[in-house]
Amino acid sequence: MSDVSEHDAPTEDRRRSRGDASRARVLEHAAAIASADGLEGLTIGRLAGEAGVAKSNIQVLFGDKQSLQLATIDWVLQLVEAFNAPALAAATTPFERVRVMVDGWFAFVERRMLPGGCFMNGVSSEFRARPGPVRDRLAERRRAKRRRYVEALAAARDAGEIWPAIDVENLAFELLSYQALANVAFAIGDEAEFQRARSISARRLDEAKAG
Repeated sequence: MSDVSEHDAPTEDRRRSRGDASRARVLEHAAAIASADGLEGLTIGRLAGEAGVAKSNIQVLFGDKQSLQLATIDWVLQLVEAFNAPALAAATTPFERVRVMVDGWFAFVERRMLPGGCFMNGVSSEFRARPGPVRDRLAERRRAKRRRYVEALAAARDAGEIWPAIDVENLAFELLSYQALANVAFAIGDEAEFQRARSISARRLDEAKAG
């Protein structure tokens, strides 16, 4: 029995590795489609054609369209986290982490990591009046991002890096609002507006910084 298990384990590992690679490749295409045309534009048939994968394989990987949409949301957030991870790891103070979070958002959009810019801003507008699991997941992810900003700013305030009187809830709201405006500007090709939102965000952090 032990010989069979030892023989089967590498085979199972290889099968799982191939499955993970296929899933990642499909989700990469799914994110590109959804960022430009919305999650409703993400059909299994279209995805199969663009990813070069059989529809049946996508159905095996994700089941139905809604499960694919939910998986795409989660995959995009992992992509964003991976993009910012090196700079966040190099940050030595709470305020530096805040700066990385803000700068990283603009850099991610500007470098066209996804063709439609900020995925979350785009699909949140798409599902704002569509109750259900997809909107619930988007709302949850948006709340989580806002919490990260508030917590990072609070840590900087507690460390004496920003003024004690700063309302971190309001500042987080401002910074995220500038991102929403910047993403619309990016989507319609208004570079000046995009850069204006970027410079105002940087200025607000400079104004909040103590000393």
